Amino acid sequence: MGKQNDAFTAYLGRAEVLADLYNGCLYQGEEVVKAGNLCEVQQFYQQRLSERVKRPTARRRERDAIRAFWNEKSYVLLAAEAQNQPHLTMPFRCMEYDLAEYARQLRYIRLKSEGKLKTGVEYLSKMGRNDHLTPIVTIVLYHGTEPWDAPKKLSEMMELEEIDPILKQMVQEYQIYVFSLEELQEEYFQTNLRELIGLMKRRSSKTKIQEYCRKHADRISRMDVATYDMICVMLNLKELQDKKEKYLENGKECIDMCKAMEEWAEELREEGKSAGMKEGEQRGMKNTMKLIAKMSENGDTEYIARLLEPEVYQRMMDKYGME
Repeated sequence: MGKQNDAFTAYLGRAEVLADLYNGCLYQGEEVVKAGNLCEVQQFYQQRLSERVKRPTARRRERDAIRAFWNEKSYVLLAAEAQNQPHLTMPFRCMEYDLAEYARQLRYIRLKSEGKLKTGVEYLSKMGRNDHLTPIVTIVLYHGTEPWDAPKKLSEMMELEEIDPILKQMVQEYQIYVFSLEELQEEYFQTNLRELIGLMKRRSSKTKIQEYCRKHADRISRMDVATYDMICVMLNLKELQDKKEKYLENGKECIDMCKAMEEWAEELREEGKSAGMKEGEQRGMKNTMKLIAKMSENGDTEYIARLLEPEVYQRMMDKYGME
């Protein structure tokens, strides 16, 4: 599953996919987040290890995807994490990323304000009253097969039943957004993320995959290369990945996934027929050996040499009640 999660991480890093993810998950498909209004920001952080370590080093932590979104009303950081199995500390993991990002922002503010802060409070804080942190929002896209039964809030990692209601309310603020594939509405997505989600939701049945491809042939036949690669990885279709060049449209960066799926289905049918024939041959050989043994026991040895004759073979099979 590591390879699949790495592939999903790279896919979410594309601006148009990240924008589509937010619009589909939070705004029912309305284009609130525009890919053109997303810009790259630093997505890794260096963290010092414990001072008890004899040879101090830094550990690199990297978000799966994060971009700055701006428009005339707001400026916010939009992040996404791909997760292939439930994680009991997911809210804390996301909080660690957020704290690392806020710490980076504070370092920048302090560096920018160095020598300029005169008042006691601002000097002590190393931050001016007009300085602000940029908020961060994180979506966790869960693409595992088991239901998500892990915490979505930091408070769900705690035992709060016996705590005073006022204190309990104070610790219930931090929450992450976890969306599993099964709960997403495919029609809310505008990029080929729609087809990726649709096919992954049906990955347990080759028949359902084929039906989905036929029903949405108009979009499936015009799929971008990155999504084609993702589908091959997430559905373990190595044979289609190896034949990618065959399905590329001349001079275009899109793939006829419909044709690829049809040929894949035909190959599966041929493999099934071949396997059925081999199984039938093996079963026939076993029956013949059993028949010969019975004929030998009952003195019908003169007919053994004639079993290649269909009439004799059928007569002996009937005689000994074999099918």
